[in-house]
Amino acid sequence: MTRLWWVRARNRLRQQRRQAIVVAVLGVGAVAMVVLSWWTAAGSREFLADLWLNVGSGLAITLATYIVLNPLFRDLQSASIVEHARLDPNGLVDRVSGGRETVAILETWTGLLEEPYRDRFISALRTTLLNQATVRILLLDPDSAGARLRAKELRQRDVPLAIMANLFYLARLGDELNEDVRIRLKVRLYDASPSVQMYRCDNKAFISFFPIDQSTYDAQQIETLMNTPIGDFVQGRFEELWNAPGTLKLRDVTSMPLRLSRNGAELGPCEVRYVRLDGQLYVTGRRLLRHITRYDIDTLRARLDGGDAAFRLDEADEAGPSVYHRVVMLFRAKYGLDLAPPAGADDPVIISLIPDGSPGG
Repeated sequence: MTRLWWVRARNRLRQQRRQAIVVAVLGVGAVAMVVLSWWTAAGSREFLADLWLNVGSGLAITLATYIVLNPLFRDLQSASIVEHARLDPNGLVDRVSGGRETVAILETWTGLLEEPYRDRFISALRTTLLNQATVRILLLDPDSAGARLRAKELRQRDVPLAIMANLFYLARLGDELNEDVRIRLKVRLYDASPSVQMYRCDNKAFISFFPIDQSTYDAQQIETLMNTPIGDFVQGRFEELWNAPGTLKLRDVTSMPLRLSRNGAELGPCEVRYVRLDGQLYVTGRRLLRHITRYDIDTLRARLDGGDAAFRLDEADEAGPSVYHRVVMLFRAKYGLDLAPPAGADDPVIISLIPDGSPGG
């Protein structure tokens, strides 16, 4: 709660900074003009004195008008809240394409990266990034308890699979961008119960709260400016999740470094692709598979980078056909892999990491 209060206070200060600058400039200008009129009048230069006095008075009147009317304009902006029966994906893609400063998305996963909107949305992201806008996308961690809970609520959607497919297309977009553009595309995964959806384009956003047994796309949407109380609240929630210790960056979930050893002798680092299913870690990678082909798999051990716990290696198909089929689906969604089996093999080779000392099979 303390962190959320700080985020809201910071956002409010940022909103008021421009107003303070305007008031200061007008005030200094008015005082300067009045002083100049007094100084020129002292030298009997009546024309210049009248000029400075009139300009200074005009600035003073402008300042007073701004102070009086600005709160009224702000109240009018706060009242500009429009309700929609559901989200309009096509209209939202057009808004994203026109973004000039900020595009921010808070979702479990976004259907804009699914057919029939995917190609247009990716093009819109590329356009707004080229327009110098910053794009921040915050999705639910597919391995989190929140993803499992949302999957139970949406019985007709495979939530982890949908999130992983989003990650694949976002990672591919990042790889296609130049470095100076890619730096403004930021994707993170949060680990919390999903509660609110936000699609923000510059100073306007579509906001919805997660309904039970229904996609947020089909739920009532609130279109509002970001300087309204609800806009300020949801932006604060976005910042809180974005900066939470458990939030992961995209590059942290696309690959995993392992340290392999054989009979106690280090074989060196090994970068692998991975998915989790029911807490179990499954990996695959060219260098890993070369070691398995070269050595007896029972002689190999793996450690996560930065960890000391050792894992035995076992082929994922040993866990049973239903588990293996699900793991292959997750890999294909997350990485877009064909996962064709190697020559002479019946199925793709995926390895499960089993804590050393635990029973196998």
